[in-house]
Amino acid sequence: MVSNLLKSLIKKYFASFVYFYRFLKHRLFVVIFLGIIIGSLDAFGLTMFLPLLELASGSEAATGENLGGLTFFVDSLNNTGIQLTLWIALLILAIFFILKGIAVYLSDMYKVKVSQFFISTMRLNLTVLFTRFSFKSFVSADMGRIQNAFTSEVSRVSAAYNSYSQGIQQLIMTLVYMSFVFIIDWKFALLVCVGGVLTNFFYSRIYTKTKDESRKISLQNSNYHKSIIQYINNFKYLKATGFLKTYSEKLQSDIKNIENTNRKIGALNARITAIREPVLIIIVCLVILVQVYLLGGQLATILMSLLLFYRALTQLMLFQQTYNSFLANSGSLDNVTDFEKELRENSERDGKIVFDTFNKSLKLKDVTFKYGRTTILKNINIDINSNESIAFVGESGSGKTTLVNVLSGLLAIDKGTFEVDGVPISSLKRDTYQRRIGYIAQESVIFNDSIFDNVTFWDGENPDSKERFEKAINQASIDDFIETLPDKEETLLGNNGINLSGGQKQRISIARELYKDIDILILDEATSALDSETEKAIQENIDKLKGKYTIIIIAHRLSTIKNVDKVYLMDNGEISASGTFEELVEKSPRFKKMVELQEL
Repeated sequence: MVSNLLKSLIKKYFASFVYFYRFLKHRLFVVIFLGIIIGSLDAFGLTMFLPLLELASGSEAATGENLGGLTFFVDSLNNTGIQLTLWIALLILAIFFILKGIAVYLSDMYKVKVSQFFISTMRLNLTVLFTRFSFKSFVSADMGRIQNAFTSEVSRVSAAYNSYSQGIQQLIMTLVYMSFVFIIDWKFALLVCVGGVLTNFFYSRIYTKTKDESRKISLQNSNYHKSIIQYINNFKYLKATGFLKTYSEKLQSDIKNIENTNRKIGALNARITAIREPVLIIIVCLVILVQVYLLGGQLATILMSLLLFYRALTQLMLFQQTYNSFLANSGSLDNVTDFEKELRENSERDGKIVFDTFNKSLKLKDVTFKYGRTTILKNINIDINSNESIAFVGESGSGKTTLVNVLSGLLAIDKGTFEVDGVPISSLKRDTYQRRIGYIAQESVIFNDSIFDNVTFWDGENPDSKERFEKAINQASIDDFIETLPDKEETLLGNNGINLSGGQKQRISIARELYKDIDILILDEATSALDSETEKAIQENIDKLKGKYTIIIIAHRLSTIKNVDKVYLMDNGEISASGTFEELVEKSPRFKKMVELQEL
């Protein structure tokens, strides 16, 4: 019961502290400790003004009788034989503020270091979690939210931390100053606390509004990033069909919404800034009146307490402003926390066996796969031998790509068994298995970098990588084209290979997979978007690889699979027939009709 109550209180009031502590550990407490040091040095320095006032009245040495509970400081000096003369008082005052300056410098430098460590660690954490994110969850994820979490949200969470750590320091300074005020005059300090509590009722309404607007802007930023991704990816279509302006107007509407929300947050911050000093002065005036006329306080003690109180209330007002700035970014903190939770809950389970080389077979037995409640694959039984070439054919939606995604380890099966060389794939370290796979899709993956880096995947230029690069581009029949370019392999390919034809992009994709030293080559509609001549040339290259690799092909154009060892005909998530190309023509009326329609 007590444990649950404690967890509930921590979750409600200290969730942000727990999140920051998870990344920063002891560093967060060092920031707090430095704040205490700074506040204490400043407060001790300020108390030296009372002895100076006493000395200004003509005394040769200060007694510190107006310091209230802090008279111990002057007494300790007297006990060591040091009289608090003007020179000594000024020297001590200077020493305290010099030490404070050093502490402020060290604190600011440390806070910069911690802030950069925090944002770096948070980005690394998201990167690692995203690397483990299951492909099944990825395909249904919100791309705008993912991009927003990695870019804008990370920056806003960093801003939230900076406001949070600054707020902690300001709160500590407030507590330190108020502690000194209590020691000097507890009645005065009590009045100050009452004034501070009363102001908080006003600020709480602003805090609530700011937090609501912060959540709204996180959602708006995610939607905007999603729209931008589609704006860029579909630029050609939008331009060609005259819809670019229409989509642009949608983006402009999103931008205006973000602007309006940011403006509201700015207005709330401005309201806090504007009323801070007037409220401060009003409280000061009321406290002095009560202290002098109702409680009979001494003016000298009141002035010292007032100086410390003014510092305390200034820090409190700054804290309220800083806290509102934190709330302005707290929506991003909630968003990133939820995103991390989603990544953890949908992370892939990995085995421990390191996969070295594919030697025997891939076996699927009674395999079923579902997306939610929808069954995509059922009763799949396949045995693919090493260095064998196979093909999956069938209508769109028959389950071909899903089956290949299972074979490549992208999707985990719901029922049945999937063994690689006799070992269940769930027992393998998935990435070591996938490193032995080359994957070429209909849409070639081209990076905005040089041909060399595209093929070698930034492996670095050395004799070994150069030799492997030359071999790969030769096997992919792209070497002659590269030789015609002024910058040869250092030619930059532009965004998504905009400077290349479809056939050239596919050849570079093939070269990359061959450079990797793979065992299994998967071609998912790899030639369906190419013209006949280019398709024929690439098909000839692929035919040369048969017997050297295990080749798995998804194809609509049946001419590309005539020479494979085995063809699997799929229908509604099941394998309806299998055999060589010629065998299927003889025994499957459906496959025969497909062949006749393509006039083969």
